[in-house]
Formats: sequence, C-alpha cells, structure tokens
Amino acid sequence: MEQFYLPAAMRAEILEHARVGYPEEVCGIIAAERGLVAVLYRGDNVSTTPLTAYELDFDTLARQIEFEEEGRTLGAIYHSHPAGPETLSATDVARATYPESIYIVCSLSGNREPILRGFRVSGAQANEVYLTGEVAGPPG
Repeated sequence: MEQFYLPAAMRAEILEHARVGYPEEVCGIIAAERGLVAVLYRGDNVSTTPLTAYELDFDTLARQIEFEEEGRTLGAIYHSHPAGPETLSATDVARATYPESIYIVCSLSGNREPILRGFRVSGAQANEVYLTGEVAGPPG
C-alpha cells in the first residue's frame, strides 16, 4: 500500500481545524517539498452546503501558485466529514482533480476518536493510502 508521511503536528492541526469548524466541513491544503510535507494551509469552506460539502476559497487555492513558484507541490488536500464516514464520498471523488495529490478525510463521527484516512484518486477510483508518522527510508 502506498504511504504518505503526515507528521503528528499536521495531524493535530487537521483535527483541531475540524473540531473548531464543527458541525461544518473544513478544508485546507498541504504543500510538499522534495516529497515531504512542508506547510499546512487552513482554508475556508465557501460551499453553499458546508454541512455536507466543501469548496476551498480562492485565497487558499492561490497559495498553490505561490508555493509552486518556490519549488513546492500540492502534496495533499484535506477536509472533514463531521458526521462521517471516514471515506471519500462520491462527490469528493468526482471533484478530485489533482491525481498527484493525496486526499485526506478527517471523520469526527460518533463517540470514538477522530479518524484520518488518505486516498489517491484516479478517475472514479479512490485507493487508500496509508498515513504514516514515519519518514520512509531508502529502499532495502
């Protein structure tokens, strides 16, 4: 299974953003540099139905241009599902237009601990990506 390095501080930032924005979905982007996550940008959800969908605001999307000029890439896009589930919805998959990026979902559903899961979307297919807190070393 493909892995994506997401350090503990960024996990905590996503969870905090989801909790503060509850009951609405929150969203943001993560810039990567040389294959490693570098900076998390909290976005504003400008969806007309923020309880069930997200749409990143223009200013957050414009940051992508800035960090790409600095040599960074769009490593991940995250959003929350306040009522679950911890998988991408059909709408999420249909709107996934960055196949090189990981899509992270933060579920706050139920009385259990929040769950973070990552996915790579290709066409109409979403494949899970293991979110790891450890940087992968060089191959064997």
